[in-house]
Amino acid sequence: MNTRFLARVALIAAAFWAIAAIPATAAEECKDPVTAEGLPAAMRDLGAYPNSLLAWRAAVRDKYGSEYNSWRYAQDRNVDCEEDDGQWVCKRKARPCKDVLHRIIDGTIMKANCKDESLSAYGAGRRSERSAMEEAVSGWEIDARKEHGSKWGEWDNAADTDVDCHNIGGGHQCIAVGTPCKAR
Repeated sequence: MNTRFLARVALIAAAFWAIAAIPATAAEECKDPVTAEGLPAAMRDLGAYPNSLLAWRAAVRDKYGSEYNSWRYAQDRNVDCEEDDGQWVCKRKARPCKDVLHRIIDGTIMKANCKDESLSAYGAGRRSERSAMEEAVSGWEIDARKEHGSKWGEWDNAADTDVDCHNIGGGHQCIAVGTPCKAR
């Protein structure tokens, strides 16, 4: 990997952690709980789990707007997964809170030249959550470039981004979700 790419990933991760450290504040920043069930899948972690994230984000976006659909900033988060006849289904419930970026600028960011649909990508499992997040973001960029071309594959330009991590066998695995946008 080239040094410029690694430096950019480190900068993104540092900015993400700095923003993530800002707690969701007053109750007016959070809404009533939203529950959503993802599509069934044969695999729990690589199927049903991300399906529930996408379902929850869509339900929140439809009810409250995209500035509230970040799982990372939601309060009272809960994910329950159950297997029935070889199929896993996960259900998420949380109180959606306005994400930090929207709270800081106090308004909705409108990014030009964005695709209609978001993309999601898992990263490889890693020991640290930070490394797992970097893997997920890198995977998202690769997938966005494959699907839409090189101008669409920059995480920094994406809209409605979110990263959700969960513990797996002594480490972490994350999924990055965002809508690809071209640079301005």
